[in-house]
Amino acid sequence: MPLIILSVSVAIAGVLWLSGPFDSTQTSQLSENTTVSAKADAPPPKTTSKQAESDEDDSPSQKLTAFPIAVTPETLYDFGVLPRFTHASHVFKITNDGTAPLELEQGPSSCSCTILGLETDRVMPGETVEIKLEWTLKFKEGLFSQSAVIYTNDPDRQEIEFIVQGMTETRLGLSESKVVFSSLYPGDSPSQEVLLYSRTLKSLGEIEQTVKAEIPGLKVTLHEATQADLEPVKGRCGYRVRVEVPSDLETGDHVGQVVFTAHPEELSGHKEEEEAQTPSVALNIDLRLKKPSVKFFSPLIDGWGRVKLGEVSSKEGSEVLKLNFRVDQGSIPWNLTNIRKYPDFLKVDVIPLDKERGFFQLQVQVPPGAPEGNYYGQTVSHIALESDHPYIPRVPSEKRVGIMIEFHVK
Repeated sequence: MPLIILSVSVAIAGVLWLSGPFDSTQTSQLSENTTVSAKADAPPPKTTSKQAESDEDDSPSQKLTAFPIAVTPETLYDFGVLPRFTHASHVFKITNDGTAPLELEQGPSSCSCTILGLETDRVMPGETVEIKLEWTLKFKEGLFSQSAVIYTNDPDRQEIEFIVQGMTETRLGLSESKVVFSSLYPGDSPSQEVLLYSRTLKSLGEIEQTVKAEIPGLKVTLHEATQADLEPVKGRCGYRVRVEVPSDLETGDHVGQVVFTAHPEELSGHKEEEEAQTPSVALNIDLRLKKPSVKFFSPLIDGWGRVKLGEVSSKEGSEVLKLNFRVDQGSIPWNLTNIRKYPDFLKVDVIPLDKERGFFQLQVQVPPGAPEGNYYGQTVSHIALESDHPYIPRVPSEKRVGIMIEFHVK
């Protein structure tokens, strides 16, 4: 029995020896392969709610949702300047750049603008439809602006507004709507001209003048305009309007207005146009007539018009006192005719600095050898300048004694 057990043991040992030595790393690799296989066979992880929403957004059915896209190359058209009563039109276009039919519906429009030519109310993807707008320039001058609205089923552009704008040509106009005369003086009689014209009428016919605000003595006359006069304003016919200011107008601010109304022959027989559109235009006139005056600029003169020389040596006299002044003389030159002074021993001269612009200098000196005395209060020294100017006969004015100079000679 022991022999049998020994034989079996040797046989087993031989088999193990023939199979080679035991490798522990193979056992480790086998263990790892088993673990990977287990993970691969495991059930997939649960999907979160956010992942589910993301999957729904990226679903093919969502990507293929169709909707229209309305595209317009322009929605504003400026026709420039057109004569009154012109009937005009313009074509706008709408293209469907979407993937679903574009539905169109006519909306509101201005009273002078009409939608025509809306060929269809359904535009297929990739197609273009034309929308024609028409309007008439009726009884309005100047800026013109009208619009029309088209409703669509484009979710991002449910309303499209088409606008036409421009200028209605003025039948009767003025090159300047206001004439201004500034810095006028009594005796001035200036004049200015403006152009009364039309770009559409062949002739203005009889011109009626209506004075809305009168300036006494103001003269407004019309003179036939030449082609050279009309060329800068591109006029077909017109008049030169001359405005003349009277020389005897009182000083102050004056405002006037004259309305010109034309009665062209080409409107006769068209009762509606003649009654509603008899051309008229207003010319405003603004002028200021200043009262001539004199102003001294010397800081030596106080608010009472006095200059204080103080004590003057009888032997040496005073330095020459120089006082600059300006005569606001207007178109009539100011000429000195006489110098009134007190006391008589004062030496007084007027020197022109810029006679044309009215700048002068008054020079005053207490000469050497002047008698002793006080010139204050009632016996104050004073100087007045007299001229032949009709509106400035005396400097200072008659309301004042003159330019007062206080001093005493010792």
